[in-house]
Amino acid sequence: MDDLDNRLLRLLTKDARASATDLAAALNVSRGTVQNRIDKLVHTRVISRFTVELGESEEDHQISAFTLIRLKADDGKVTIAGLRRIEEIVDVHTLSGAFDIVVDLRTSSLKRLDAVLDRIRALPDVAETQSHIRLSSVGNPRRV
Repeated sequence: MDDLDNRLLRLLTKDARASATDLAAALNVSRGTVQNRIDKLVHTRVISRFTVELGESEEDHQISAFTLIRLKADDGKVTIAGLRRIEEIVDVHTLSGAFDIVVDLRTSSLKRLDAVLDRIRALPDVAETQSHIRLSSVGNPRRV
């Protein structure tokens, strides 16, 4: 990755829907260069997905939670694969410390959250979970 790739990623982080034409103008390169760079970043998995970030009004209608997971086994590959099949899980991270994995999840209701937690606890190597419902976000301190 070079400086152009880094600048392109910063622009895409701010607006993943920006057109290649707009990105090219902002970077002072051709549209084809931008498209080729994006294709390369996707192919090399620097960009793993394009996503939608809900506006505050939509987030107000969702339950957002973090669930810490302690595993019975050392290797969490099977558990992580199972977690990836749960639609409401937005992100999965491995951890050091008392818990092995943390997931960020979004559901439409507390009832749905309870059902998702039941699915997580039913995974074969899950020994314990601890969930925390997000009440508010203060934003990214680097963006403030």
